Amino acid sequence: MRYQVDLDPAHSVIRLTVIEEMVSLECAESCYQGLSRVTSTGGPYAAIYDLTMAKGTTIPTDMIREFARRRPSIPTGKAGKPHVVVGKFPVIYGLARLFQMCGEFVGNCFEVVHSLEEAYEIVCVRPEDFTVCLLPERLVA
Repeated sequence: MRYQVDLDPAHSVIRLTVIEEMVSLECAESCYQGLSRVTSTGGPYAAIYDLTMAKGTTIPTDMIREFARRRPSIPTGKAGKPHVVVGKFPVIYGLARLFQMCGEFVGNCFEVVHSLEEAYEIVCVRPEDFTVCLLPERLVA
C-alpha cells in the first residue's frame, strides 16, 4: 500500500496522496491509521485526499458507508476547515460522493471534486505549499 502525507505548515493543510490504481480495504485502513496518528496532535487542519491515481477499488459499498460514519482521520475542529476528496475516475468519484452523503448524517463535512486544481482552489493553497513530508511514500507488506 503506497501513499504519502504532506503538510502545508503555513496554512495547516494536510494532503494525502494515494499512489495505487486499485484501492484495497487494507490500503484505506492504513491511510486512516496513518492520518489519525500524524494528526493526533496539532490542528485543526484542512485536508485534501488525493485519489486521482486510483482507478478502482475492491472495498464493498457497505464498508464505504461504515467508513463515513467513523471519526474523521483528520479532525475538522471548530474552525470548519474544508476537507476535499479528489476522485478523477468515475468509480472513485461516485464512491467518494457516497462517503460524503453518509458522513453528513454524523456531522462530517467533505467536498468531492474531479481535479486537484479544484481542491487547491477550495482550500486556498498551491501544490508547492506542501513542504513537509509527514509520512513518506512507502510500501507496506
